[in-house]
Amino acid sequence: MSPNIDTENGIGLDMRLITKRFPGVLAADQVNFSVRKGEVHGLLGENGAGKTTLMSILCGLYMPDDGEIFLGTERNAVKKVNIGSPREAIQLGIGMVHQHFRLVQSHTVAENCILGLSDKSIIINHTEIANRIAAIGERYQMYIEPDSYVWQLSIGEQQRVEILKMLYRNADVLILDEPTAVLTPQESQALGITLRTMAKEGKAVVFISHKLDEIMEITDRVTVLRNGCNVKTVETA
Repeated sequence: MSPNIDTENGIGLDMRLITKRFPGVLAADQVNFSVRKGEVHGLLGENGAGKTTLMSILCGLYMPDDGEIFLGTERNAVKKVNIGSPREAIQLGIGMVHQHFRLVQSHTVAENCILGLSDKSIIINHTEIANRIAAIGERYQMYIEPDSYVWQLSIGEQQRVEILKMLYRNADVLILDEPTAVLTPQESQALGITLRTMAKEGKAVVFISHKLDEIMEITDRVTVLRNGCNVKTVETA
């Protein structure tokens, strides 16, 4: 089977015929899903359509019962990957911001960004860590003081920390699961600007939602899922 990757733009993602069963439920039924480098790709469907299950497979939380996953490489080639854990997903450049944040409230922004990284991956100098986090925040217009404690931050700010954490870990494929559900209209607009900036820099962004209006506003393409099956993929921009 040849993967359906947009190799012209470099890094891409292709999930082919992904199937996942839970007791009494076929959560994903031979689903195909591909993302180009440099696009915001919407994943649209009602609750229970299979959106989160599909992306949980991509970020290593679930193993598929069947199907294949391919990633593009920096040299525009493709490689088949097996993602057995979130750590393996991050090592492959895949990061997910979940609906329920995975932050340690008693830790600072900087501490959350490096939490769980192997010793070899951590820049020991605190100033260097903080400076890098600050630079990432400014670059994507979502600055958060690196020494702030998470418990001091608003929900919208905590979501930014989750995104910063993925970017600090060099994610090139970024998945956001219903990100606007906890945001004000102003915060949602700011998030859209951030995602467009990421796409312009060549990152592949997956935007999960059940709201058609925001999908049409933010994304370049959208894939529609229903009852664990593909319905269609269409251009939105």
